[in-house]
Amino acid sequence: MRKWVEYAVENYKGKNTFGFQLAKDLKERQIERAIERYAKGVRPDEVAAILDTSAFRSGKTGFLLTDRYLYSDKCKEEGPIGLMFLKSVSIKPENNSCCVLTFDDGSIREIDVSVFLDVADVLKLIIEQRQKAEAEEKEQMSPSAQKGTDGADQGSEADSAKELMDFMNQGGSESRVDFEDSDGTEALKPGADTVNQPSFKELENSHEPGTTGMAIEIVGIEDLADQKESEEARKMRWLADFIQSEEGDWGDDTGTFQAGRPEKDWIDEMDEKPAELPKEQSGPESEEDVMEEAARQAAEYEELLEKAEAGDRAAMFQVAELSYAGEKTVKDHKQALRWFRESAKAEYVPAMLQMMRFYEKGELVKRNLKLSMSWVKKAAATGRAEGRYALAEAYIFGSTGKQDVEEGLRILDEMAADGDETALGKAEEIRRKVKRAKERFDEGIRQPSTASGNYEMGVYCQTGDGFYTYPKEAVQYFRKAAEKEHVHAQYQLALAYYTGEGTKKSEDECVKWLKKAAAKSHKEATELLNEILERQRIKQEKTEFKNHLRQAEKGDAYAQAKVAELYLNGIGVKADIEKGIEWYEKASETDEGYAARQLAKIYSEGKYVPEDGEKAAYWRMIGGVLDEL
Repeated sequence: MRKWVEYAVENYKGKNTFGFQLAKDLKERQIERAIERYAKGVRPDEVAAILDTSAFRSGKTGFLLTDRYLYSDKCKEEGPIGLMFLKSVSIKPENNSCCVLTFDDGSIREIDVSVFLDVADVLKLIIEQRQKAEAEEKEQMSPSAQKGTDGADQGSEADSAKELMDFMNQGGSESRVDFEDSDGTEALKPGADTVNQPSFKELENSHEPGTTGMAIEIVGIEDLADQKESEEARKMRWLADFIQSEEGDWGDDTGTFQAGRPEKDWIDEMDEKPAELPKEQSGPESEEDVMEEAARQAAEYEELLEKAEAGDRAAMFQVAELSYAGEKTVKDHKQALRWFRESAKAEYVPAMLQMMRFYEKGELVKRNLKLSMSWVKKAAATGRAEGRYALAEAYIFGSTGKQDVEEGLRILDEMAADGDETALGKAEEIRRKVKRAKERFDEGIRQPSTASGNYEMGVYCQTGDGFYTYPKEAVQYFRKAAEKEHVHAQYQLALAYYTGEGTKKSEDECVKWLKKAAAKSHKEATELLNEILERQRIKQEKTEFKNHLRQAEKGDAYAQAKVAELYLNGIGVKADIEKGIEWYEKASETDEGYAARQLAKIYSEGKYVPEDGEKAAYWRMIGGVLDEL
């Protein structure tokens, strides 16, 4: 099955900037992130191809093909799509972002592919190759194919097959054996009326009367003609192809470019991390040796800790790393974060960049892209090359929330002007990639007439070309589709007004389009709408409380009673029973009895305070007297 998948990907010509890529052409990080996000349980060596739909080719969203399944971030709940029994693929005419899959048993499944129609085209090629292979196998195994025009040769093959079947049946029922095809999906038992697979890989547990057990390997002619590469040979071939490809990444300090390097690892090499201690050759160790080694490592850690406490910023960073990894000491992330922070405050660049990463990923701290950008700016302000590279990277890839490719290139240009050859090479490479990506993106832009077409183009512009996104254009397309009642476009347009991406922020416009989408039972739109309305309610209650409190402090009896009520029920302010009673008492001094009666009710019901009959009677009397007056 894998060869059909790889054939389909290699022979499909993508119509836009997107398209499946074979596993051998992908970065290891892309594969790992794709598996982590939407294909959990898949091993990296099982991945045949990926269509990466993330903006920066991170692998976090898209479609992943193994030799048997299609995984997607859009169908994590429903599970992967099996390829073995897929019969046909079609696109809904009324919604050309929806792909309809029909299986051999007649069952149907739909999957949202948005603008990525590559999925449907590649699946069609896979089905075509599978059906073609099955037809050839049936033809090879049919009686007419056994006879043919070349009688002598084919007769000989038929005789050989007959001898094989006779051999398998010599042992009677006890020598009966099972066969699996190359995919492990079907079993063949000797004596069956039909044979479904043309080649046998193994004959197990076959016994000839009077002899010991014997295993026979039967290799089909097609296997001899197309022997598979060994795993080692395949890896070497893929590595050679990858190194020779034009898609190189950042280079080493000499300015040369190396293939296969992750796009965002510039600063990893430059961090001033402590050199790892050389690992001694390990052999059988006695308990005394183990204890001695543990004592030695503990002593080294204590020595570093003393330096850190004395203010050595490099030692602080080393202690943080050891505590984070649990090396030479107990793993303690809280302790690690404290020392990373202390080292960063002392302007130690590797620690500052580590804090940047923590806030970017939300690791050990709450995710905060503003603080992440703040730390990388501080690192760049030290003038150290690794800090400046990190800031340029953050702007170019938008990893800390603000993408500004031109600003990132400006930083690299400044470094190049200072004589940094590596920065010059990186700037040139970025400009080359940006130009190529923009050209491909511009070629893909079209002017659709349908609601679905406009929505797809909105997603297309929103996703971008790998370096830039086009939020303003995306909003224009989403608006055209939303006005034609496209529910997903209405939600995306609402999000644009909510975040301010591509248009000016407007909560009113956001609520307007969310209500339209929620009316069509759009789940995410309903959830966001409820969240915004609840926030508006709380804001309104806080404003109401502040206004009443302002009047209450001026002696307004009605406002004093209202403030008391809000304090008791925690509306617009944190609930405070004591303050609520206090404000009712103030109000009772000047009102016509309402506040006093409320106090009598509070003490008689026991809802806010324990029941107190005497106080209830007292305030009931005060309220009655005031009423009479």
